[in-house]
Amino acid sequence: GSQLTLQDLAKFQPEVVDALEVPLGDYSLYSPPPPAGGAILSFILNVLRGFNFSAESVARPEGRVNMYHHLVETLKFARGQRWRLRDPRSHPKLQVRLLRLLGWGQMQEWHHISKDLEGGQSTSPVSVLGEDGSTVAATSTINTPFGAMVYSPRTGIILNNELLDLCERCPRGSGTTPSPAVNGDRVGGAPGGCWPPVPGERSPSSMVPSILISKAQGSKLVIGGAGGELIISAVAQAIMNKLWLGFDLRAAIAAPILHVNSKGRVEYEPSFSQEVQRGLQDRGQNQTQRPFFLNVVQAVSQEGACVYAVSDLRKGGEAAGY
Repeated sequence: GSQLTLQDLAKFQPEVVDALEVPLGDYSLYSPPPPAGGAILSFILNVLRGFNFSAESVARPEGRVNMYHHLVETLKFARGQRWRLRDPRSHPKLQVRLLRLLGWGQMQEWHHISKDLEGGQSTSPVSVLGEDGSTVAATSTINTPFGAMVYSPRTGIILNNELLDLCERCPRGSGTTPSPAVNGDRVGGAPGGCWPPVPGERSPSSMVPSILISKAQGSKLVIGGAGGELIISAVAQAIMNKLWLGFDLRAAIAAPILHVNSKGRVEYEPSFSQEVQRGLQDRGQNQTQRPFFLNVVQAVSQEGACVYAVSDLRKGGEAAGY
């Protein structure tokens, strides 16, 4: 272990970087780069886009089962890449490897593989669309419920425990020895091991505040989520529902989701279709129960002159406008 000093806090500077820009059919998807989860979200959506899902393709039960089967397999592959979500300043080689996933050739490779195959919860997303057309997607978090359990009486702020996300990368008793650093990067590591944190490293995150813009359709979707490890699954499925399956924004967010956990087992939100669950079991998907589903999605969309804003009813939220 090590100590966080006042000097470390004094030297810390926020960093402004360009968003990842990835084509998604008629849309351009803008999402945060590592150590946030934008690359993973982009990977999931681009793999699934290759299957051309639509309201018509999922109108019958077998079509819905087929779509969710491919979603499950894609989430499994995506989860296998989450170990690459490290601070690119501390692990530049990991950044290069992760961004290679966003190349079209790699997407096609994962798409064909999928064809052949049969966490933090004190987070707040905000999605904003201004009257001048400007958009903002932002997510803030103190990581776990009540963060570090420390309240600042001077500021009224509950302090976060974000460093926990770095600690969990190397399980106790794993016997992992930090590998030597070469030009700021670590040699060796996951999968099968881990990259121990380095001084100044920012912790990885599943947060994916995102903006999707289609100039051809004159459409925008500003979206983000909360719910720890459920964020990427929830946001991806809300986007699928809205852009591909023809749901209105409220229905796209309210629809029950599924999630693939760290053991590759499928977890279903209460009220998720029993018919689809049975169909996925018939295709060999193992399932398990999750004690709580704390996924929350907030979004605002613009379609021509019409604006729609939805705050997830799971958290009792309300959209605001003027």
